[in-house]
Amino acid sequence: MARGKKQVGPAIPEIDWTTDLTWKLLAEAEKSENRKTLLGEKKDEVSLLPLQSLGCKRSAENTAPEYIEDTKIAVFKRIGSVILADSYALNPDAVGDRVKKWFDYLVNCYKHHACQLRTTGEGVQDDPGYEPDEEHFDHYVPMSGPDDLTPKHIKSIWDEIVLKFPYFPELH
Repeated sequence: MARGKKQVGPAIPEIDWTTDLTWKLLAEAEKSENRKTLLGEKKDEVSLLPLQSLGCKRSAENTAPEYIEDTKIAVFKRIGSVILADSYALNPDAVGDRVKKWFDYLVNCYKHHACQLRTTGEGVQDDPGYEPDEEHFDHYVPMSGPDDLTPKHIKSIWDEIVLKFPYFPELH
């Protein structure tokens, strides 16, 4: 029987992920200091924080700024400190873990629904060099959502997804 990770520190109350609380989480995730780490805004870009902002001190000999990579769990804790301040005061690690699990759930839901916009049957291709790409979309939907150039059937799929999963446009 596999054992779960032992919780260190006091237990925090169960988190009721209401619509309002989920929107707050997504708003915090969209902030530039969080988005880069969680969603990889730009390829090969690392989110860095000065060590001093984490309470670390530079040595007298070393006057160059010291930086560390901002980890995902650090970002989830930072978000938790904003949206779940009371629980965060009890146990920051547990709050960071709960925020991470809910965010991962939302991202997985997004991916599940996004599959509906992908090309499902590409048929026979005449080009002998053609290789189907799993990430190829039948129609590109901009980050802002469908526009005037989006075909009706794609708009219809989009609207159906948003009815089932209202956070879809925010994660797109």
